[in-house]
Amino acid sequence: MAKNMGKQGNKQTTKNAPTPKKPKRKTIKGNLSVHAKGFGFVAVKKGADIFIPVENMQNAMDGDMVQVEIVQRLPKKNPKGRVLKILTLHRREIIGVYRSGSEGATVIPSDERYNSPIIIGKDSFSTLKNGRRPKNDDLVVVVRTQWNESDHLFRGDVIDILGKPDNKGMDLLMVARNNDLTIPFPKQVIRDVSGLKKFDLQTELKRREDFRSIPCFTIDPESAKDFDDAISLVQLDTGRFELGVHIADVSHYVIEGSSIDREAFGRGTSVYFVNNVIPMLPERLSNDLCSIKPKTNRLAFSVIMEIDSRGIVHNYRIRETVIRSASRFSYEEVEEIIEGKEHKYAKTIHLMVMLSLILRKAREEMGSIDFDISEPAISLDDQGVPYAIRPRERIEANRLIEEFMLIANRIVANHIESQVTKKNDKPFVYRVHEKPEDQAIKSFLQLLERLGLKYQLGKEVESDDYRKILDIIENLDYKYYVEKVALRSMTKAFYTTKNNGHFGLAFDAYTHFTSPIRRYPDLVVHRLLKYYALQEKDKSSLKKTETDALEKRLQKICDQCSKREIRATQAEREFIKLKSMEFLSTKVGETYDGIISGMASFGMFVELSHYVIEGLVHVSELKGDRYEFDKDEFTLTGKNTGKVYRVGDAVKVQIKSVSKEEKRADFTLVKES
Repeated sequence: MAKNMGKQGNKQTTKNAPTPKKPKRKTIKGNLSVHAKGFGFVAVKKGADIFIPVENMQNAMDGDMVQVEIVQRLPKKNPKGRVLKILTLHRREIIGVYRSGSEGATVIPSDERYNSPIIIGKDSFSTLKNGRRPKNDDLVVVVRTQWNESDHLFRGDVIDILGKPDNKGMDLLMVARNNDLTIPFPKQVIRDVSGLKKFDLQTELKRREDFRSIPCFTIDPESAKDFDDAISLVQLDTGRFELGVHIADVSHYVIEGSSIDREAFGRGTSVYFVNNVIPMLPERLSNDLCSIKPKTNRLAFSVIMEIDSRGIVHNYRIRETVIRSASRFSYEEVEEIIEGKEHKYAKTIHLMVMLSLILRKAREEMGSIDFDISEPAISLDDQGVPYAIRPRERIEANRLIEEFMLIANRIVANHIESQVTKKNDKPFVYRVHEKPEDQAIKSFLQLLERLGLKYQLGKEVESDDYRKILDIIENLDYKYYVEKVALRSMTKAFYTTKNNGHFGLAFDAYTHFTSPIRRYPDLVVHRLLKYYALQEKDKSSLKKTETDALEKRLQKICDQCSKREIRATQAEREFIKLKSMEFLSTKVGETYDGIISGMASFGMFVELSHYVIEGLVHVSELKGDRYEFDKDEFTLTGKNTGKVYRVGDAVKVQIKSVSKEEKRADFTLVKES
């Protein structure tokens, strides 16, 4: 009977079969992160993030909640997707240039992550006071209010008028608003800071190590206003070095949970803009109470290390101290002493150079990677107008300070890590840099092979592999290119309570201890060191529930600080690009040497060797042939001539046009005779 019922059912279904329905497309919801070059990624809870090419964005902007579909899956690569719909507009203020014409008004966002104009209706100025209306080319603040599914365009309201782009200080204000950076401190914070009292020396000396008899000094950029680290060095009778790294004791003044602390947590880090700074802490702290000024008693947190001639640390102590800086040096002054200029502390500085070279060599032997990629150093006049740009130099004085800060940070991390046991956990804040992803390594090695370099890895990639590759390419023509690709293949460092080591430095444990004036994680590390030292003194430890609660709280701090660090880096780069374009706009028509720094289907990016500024040679500028883009080889190849342009090739270009508002420079290739 069952068989007969089955046959009848099948026969009836065939006779009256409805038109088959198309299978429903599987869609995914997620937040969109947009890169400055226009493409984006949608974060998903499980699996790899979905890559969204420029042509599949539907004008969606950074931070929007979107609905996407996957259009292509490739082995060992992020799935490629397409935005179907914007579900929620990210409610963020957007800064842009107001343009009004016969067809209506629009705002062109200044942030490259927002690549679509915003339409401004006639009734979109209701929140402006006194009936104000923006004029053409004014910088305005706009909030998106609607996204049209039919034309993929945005509508928005103008909520503030900032002024003309060339007004003094406008660049800084624009970048700050673009990146959600707060400039003025709340009134309560200013009141609380003004009420802070200077320390009582005699009281502090009862509980601190007195380091005032040991000469120490600060070494910073000439333009520095706050000095949060000092160094000392003496050679012991044994021949070993006693290196002291003395850090301003910010935690003495900034009490956890206070209004000052809450504001510092919200900011996460200071943000630097060539000759300006948005500080993490108010000026009275950063430039006065916690600034290590010459000939002035200051509270410090010090790491004192006994190091031998091979760079091995034999003993160390981490102590709260009182110090007195003997002198304030700039990097350039120290460099002059290194090169032979006489000075009272010349002997000490030469010893410091010797020790820093020893530490660097020991670090390199461990496999530590040292990228040396040029960055632009911009000089501004009193009005904020750039008058010079040059590649930033890493002189020996810079390297000296870098090595001493690295060893102090490493010792602090190892100090805590060595005390962790199953019975006595000590939650901490680590600076972690994880190994590159397998696919990134594979792509990098394939690139090397195409360049004629076959490098064989062991079972898994080590920091030393990168260091060896950089040594191999040191004197080759494509050194610049390979260094850039190597850097891009690596993951980003971040803060976490889990110690997963630091791949780039080849350290088993690393933290940030040396800059509590400008980085919130360093301030937290100081507090934790004091807390655990007190526990050790009292011979007490946390209960499991207390440890879990502390770790959870610290991880929230790590997440916040990692996010704010990314935001600060974006803002600093945006400001540099603005000033670079402003400078380059005075050079239109001039010719320069450059290096191809990137490739896309629409053209090639060229970095000017003289100024370290990048511009675009559009594919339409490559006359006399049709060029095809090879995304695997990173090349543009002429279909008829066979002419090949590769990343890393040296070229000569002429500056065709520059737009500061769009942060864009267009170049044309100059034919060699």
